[in-house]
Amino acid sequence: MARLVAFGDAHLGRTHLAALRDDQGRNLREEDFLRSFDWAVEETLRQEPDGFVLLGDLFDHARPSYRVFTRVAVGLRKLSDAGLRGVAISGNHDTPRLRGTGSPYATLEEFVPSVTFAWAMEATTADLAGLKVHAVPQTLDVGSFKEELEKAAGALDADATNLLLAHVALTSLPARAYPDINELEVSESEFDKRFDLIVLGHYHVYQKASKRTWYAGSTDSFTFADRPNNKIGPKGLLLVDTEAGKVEHVANPGERPLVTYGIDAGGMGPGELVHAVGLHNAELPGRAIVRVFLNEVDPAAFRQVP
Repeated sequence: MARLVAFGDAHLGRTHLAALRDDQGRNLREEDFLRSFDWAVEETLRQEPDGFVLLGDLFDHARPSYRVFTRVAVGLRKLSDAGLRGVAISGNHDTPRLRGTGSPYATLEEFVPSVTFAWAMEATTADLAGLKVHAVPQTLDVGSFKEELEKAAGALDADATNLLLAHVALTSLPARAYPDINELEVSESEFDKRFDLIVLGHYHVYQKASKRTWYAGSTDSFTFADRPNNKIGPKGLLLVDTEAGKVEHVANPGERPLVTYGIDAGGMGPGELVHAVGLHNAELPGRAIVRVFLNEVDPAAFRQVP
């Protein structure tokens, strides 16, 4: 039995709102995601767990910049220096479609031996703090994923707690208008019932999907699509206590707020539109990214707003 920290979907290297840069020319949103990863590492150390698991899409793509890769290497070294072992899987964003392309995880596993990496589209089973961790990374298609899932099920240990890690969308989740790149969608019925606990990456909203299945969510908000159906739940990481059978979410206090509001703009001229938007400024949280809907706005007036 053990206490583990679980987090994923950091998507390091992703840039949004390209015009927003700091005084060193760095994209502000990319820096947000890096700070959230740093927070996840420090919070893991603060929690003093028996180990940790990374749930895929640590990188936003399979060719991160030197700066981003270095940040991850430093973070994993901190965890290793603290005596923590871990298991990590790749996700749909950071798994190359061709094996010959190489992977950032291939380098990390050479220099961070305290972490077992599953990235080559093949299931891996590892011992972690007395648990059997069955790690099934991203594969080329759903059929291949099911084959690797069967391999993981073949390594189940009846005398240990069996934890499954995967990076997939469940068919029980609300349908999305635009599926993600290389997304794998499966039914939870595909998971062998002998897995005692299933912790998933890919879906950015923290939630309990079933009695034994959890999504950790992402470490930060990326776009307004990260908050489907106006869900306001915080981003962060999971504490998994296999002895007590409890899963607890720890919120990231440094997450940049995403705020949406609307204005009844019918009949307003350009100056009135600017004034109406400005009236909300005092009510907004600091550092927020704001989305404003101008309802019934006159297109001619809107075009005159700089």
